[in-house]
Amino acid sequence: MENNIGSILLEAANLLLVGMVSVFLFLGLLIVCINLMSKLVGGDAPASTSVKTPSRTRNVQKNVKDDKVVAAISAAVHQYRQDHK
Repeated sequence: MENNIGSILLEAANLLLVGMVSVFLFLGLLIVCINLMSKLVGGDAPASTSVKTPSRTRNVQKNVKDDKVVAAISAAVHQYRQDHK
C-alpha cells in the first residue's frame, strides 16, 4: 500500500514538473515571438501630430473635467438617495 502511494506521488511530481516546464517554455517562446514581431513591424507607434498645449493649460482643463465628473456623480448619488428612501 505504501509503495503504491509513493509511486503515485512520484508520478504526480513528474507530471507537475513537466507541466510547469512546458508552460514556462511556451511563455518564453511567446515573449520572444512578440519582441521579434515588434522589431519587424516597426516597434513604436507614430508620434502624435497635435499641437502641444502648455502644462498649466492641461492641468486647468483636467481640473474642469474632474469637477464636472464629481458634480455628475454627486447628482446621481443624490437622486439615488431620494428615490430609495
